Amino acid sequence: MTYYKYAERDANSQINWAEVSKGLSDTIIQVDKDRQAKKAAIDASTREAMTTLADAPKGENTTASAWTINYANDMMNYRLTLDRLLKSGQMKLSDYQVSAQNSVDSTNLVFTLAQEYQDQYKVIMDRSRTLGKNGMPQSSRLEPELAALNESFANISNTVPTINSTNGMVYLSTPETGEDGVEKLGKNYVSLQALRNRVNSKIDSYSLPDGITGAVSQLGKNTISELGKTDFRRTGVVTDITDPTLRDTYTQWEDATIKKIMASDYQVASILADNMNINPRTGNQYSATYSKEEFDADKSGDLILMENRNGSGVITPKFKEEQIKDAEAYIKSQMSSYIDKKTEKRPFQEPEPQRPQQWEVEAANAAKDQTAAAGAWNQLYTGKTPAEKKAAADILLGTPIAQSAGLLDIDLETKPGQIILKYADAKKNRTIDFVDANNNPISLRDFSGKGVELHGVVDRDKAVKAGGGGKTFGRITDYSGIRSSRAGEAATPVAVAVPLSAITEESGNASSTLQSALPEGFVVTDNSIFGFGNGITVVAPNGKVYEYTSKQGPTDAATIKVDLEAFVKTNNVPAKDAAAKAAAAAAAAAAKKKSPIPAPGGGGFGSDKAPRKIKG
Repeated sequence: MTYYKYAERDANSQINWAEVSKGLSDTIIQVDKDRQAKKAAIDASTREAMTTLADAPKGENTTASAWTINYANDMMNYRLTLDRLLKSGQMKLSDYQVSAQNSVDSTNLVFTLAQEYQDQYKVIMDRSRTLGKNGMPQSSRLEPELAALNESFANISNTVPTINSTNGMVYLSTPETGEDGVEKLGKNYVSLQALRNRVNSKIDSYSLPDGITGAVSQLGKNTISELGKTDFRRTGVVTDITDPTLRDTYTQWEDATIKKIMASDYQVASILADNMNINPRTGNQYSATYSKEEFDADKSGDLILMENRNGSGVITPKFKEEQIKDAEAYIKSQMSSYIDKKTEKRPFQEPEPQRPQQWEVEAANAAKDQTAAAGAWNQLYTGKTPAEKKAAADILLGTPIAQSAGLLDIDLETKPGQIILKYADAKKNRTIDFVDANNNPISLRDFSGKGVELHGVVDRDKAVKAGGGGKTFGRITDYSGIRSSRAGEAATPVAVAVPLSAITEESGNASSTLQSALPEGFVVTDNSIFGFGNGITVVAPNGKVYEYTSKQGPTDAATIKVDLEAFVKTNNVPAKDAAAKAAAAAAAAAAKKKSPIPAPGGGGFGSDKAPRKIKG
């Protein structure tokens, strides 16, 4: 409300009508100036909008250019309509301003989108034509397909921009005709910003060969060698098989690699469309769709859904379960062709066995004798019967160490629970207890250590491992007859000492060892053929013959040892006349020619149970 000013009226007050008229005139003039300024601003805004619409962007794609020009014409008409409504008083200024601003914003976005589409259209075409080092295009085959879908959906070929007449907002849709025959906004529409994000979306091609090659480079090699021998001795062929798939952890590596490759939905889409290309279930090419309804209804598995999950327009591939399984199976089938597998064969020849030096043979025999003596000593402790303990005493008394030390008597009979050792030198005599003061047996380890002077194995743990039975004390009640002695006047007992190795080893080594240990005049013959049979014949100077089979176990070896030593001791006498000497020589010659195969019923070929025989 325009008014002049308040003045206190009284009877003497006078109104200056000239001043009042001037004030009203100034106010009307100012209002008219403001109205003209606003009108001019509106007209300027309209002209600017018309100029912008007239300068609609055009590009390589003729369909998109036509779409943009059509939209510009529609928006021009809409702006002119807004101006007429405002000027005729049918539209409020505030409503006009909102609609006009929305039209400007929408136009800018439409032209930006149109220009971006033109730019992206060229980029997409260039990417699809440019091949990388792997021979594949830079873009996935799906990318041009989606560009075509965007063109169709954005009304570039089949639809038009729809302007909301009430507020100037623009939507892209497939228009529908209403009941009154007037075209209206259809159900299938998209916002400008969402379409803009789609237009700028990219799907790179993924080279599965490059991905597998990179993974295989970290797998490493795995070589297995197999030896195949030929019919010739010490020769053969070594086959080297290099194959990482034979490694125990290969399956785990394979599953982890497939999972890593398929971690990206975009890579899975490219594997299906660019690497596999063909759906193995239908023989058709994979293709993309924006329609969830079409994807859900598809039973073939040919369609890949490009899903707008959060409404922003950014697309993410979505797959059916069988598509995921087919991609995994395809990757697995391709892996083996990128893994280096090879088989190489090379000749193999075993080195000729080197004959040991004499000192090596002697050292080895000494070690074996020590082990055997330690086992016999342990059996004095662990033997569970009088016979086992008696056999152990007999073996121990005949060992080279015991003979060299002058041991004459091993007595378990006189004082049960104790071992009495008597030597040619009485100063060496000693008594060893099986049990302690409380009648509890001492440990086998301690007992083994007490016999080091007779077996020579200083390391108690090794002495225990030498054997001789179990590990517990063999407690018996009757020690009668458990004694092994030799006459003190036998100054040279070595002459009848038989090493255990002459009985426990194969006939070749055993016969050689025995020949070295026996007195002069005894002839030892190995009756085996090529290492089979293990039969040995011993001919005494007087022509008597003793036969046995070597490679025996500890128990049988102890028995044979006693028998053989008794044979040597009894027959260690020269022949008394020429006839006897001739008979002895003939017996020795016959023994050398004897067949190694035992007679029927004599224990079998190579049997370790062949009977011992004394002939002559």
